Amino acid sequence: MIGIIVGGGLMFYALITSGGIGIFWDPPSVMIVFGGTGAAILMSYPLQRVVGVFKVMRNVFRREISDAGAYISAIVRLAHKARKESILSLQQDATNVNNRFMRMGLQLIIDGQPPELVRAVLETELESLLSRHEEGARIFKAMGKYAPAFGMIGTLIGLIAMLRSMSGGLDALGPGMAVALITTFYGALSANMLFLPVADKLAGRSEKEVLQVRIVIEGVLMIQEGMNPRLIEQRLNAHLEPEQRIQHFERMMRREKQEAQQAGG
Repeated sequence: MIGIIVGGGLMFYALITSGGIGIFWDPPSVMIVFGGTGAAILMSYPLQRVVGVFKVMRNVFRREISDAGAYISAIVRLAHKARKESILSLQQDATNVNNRFMRMGLQLIIDGQPPELVRAVLETELESLLSRHEEGARIFKAMGKYAPAFGMIGTLIGLIAMLRSMSGGLDALGPGMAVALITTFYGALSANMLFLPVADKLAGRSEKEVLQVRIVIEGVLMIQEGMNPRLIEQRLNAHLEPEQRIQHFERMMRREKQEAQQAGG
């Protein structure tokens, strides 16, 4: 949102100081660029996927997804409970947990499914999630590719129309050239300020979610194996970047301090 506000504000200021918004508004150019881009996308992808990608676009404007360290903390807490009591004691946790993959994995190990089946089910779900995310980013990247191309097509249309009407003299050349170039402006602007940034944002969010899911899968399997919670935490921390490990360690120390204070009280 900050990028959109700052970029849009600077672009608006540039247009105002360059002669006003009016000279940059041309309905035929809008129809050529966005109508052509929409038509190309509909020919490239099924209608249901194209409509669904705008739902995916909402993910770009949501708050950042949770830090992977939070999932490690949750898994370690569940591992302590499972070792202290039993895996069956995690039934209530499996019902209340928000993450779909963790809920599914916990339910599978509570039901006594073998580790191979648990991994296979969760990996299949992960592949489906990754495929949906990749397709959303792919559609926006395609929009970023088509929009400048239709901008050039609109410019060619404008140039042809301008050259055919040059009988009016050279005085008509400047305004006609300006109108012809507006479509290129629309195509380049929409691609570089909307479509391609959204595609990159979706790809980045997908990478973070995949990392979280892999942490959940490994954590659930280690809980099922009955591994020591400290060892589970060390192995899962290997997925984090150094800065994230420091943040996770600080968060863990604060939690242990609070638990000690509560126990002392």
